[in-house]
Amino acid sequence: MIYLIGYMGSGKTTLAKQLSKQLQLPFLDTDLEIEKKERKSVSNIFKDEGELHFRMLETELLTQIKKNTIVACGGGIPIHNNNMSIINTKGRSIYLKASANYLANRLRNEKKHRPLIANIANKELENHIKEELKKRDSFYTLAHHTININNKKENDLLREIDSFIGTL
Repeated sequence: MIYLIGYMGSGKTTLAKQLSKQLQLPFLDTDLEIEKKERKSVSNIFKDEGELHFRMLETELLTQIKKNTIVACGGGIPIHNNNMSIINTKGRSIYLKASANYLANRLRNEKKHRPLIANIANKELENHIKEELKKRDSFYTLAHHTININNKKENDLLREIDSFIGTL
């Protein structure tokens, strides 16, 4: 089992889908799985039931994932409910690390689909992400491997991940 973790916009879903194809293993995106189960968007779950409820759904899902799956984790999963322990016990984790500037540039046009940053002004986005990365760093760095993704092409990132898979 391979878990891709990192801040929103780091490319977890995109890379997990590609890995899934390469390795011929099932792909699972935790946010999409929760949306299917709850029959509503992550944004609406946050709005209707609150973040705490969503975080409990994430932990429940983590405990139910079958073996041999490529998992794209929601950006907040590692920082709640001892989830990194669950992830690292069940499989191998790879932290897709990026700078606040890089992430802000990627996320500016996606804010309406991202409930945690939807109401943050573009000029404040980079500082907000910088603060969030500081809070999350001690959890993200519990991953088995870290890849700096800044300005790297998808194929280069997949090659780096492949180099870890040989050690899994």
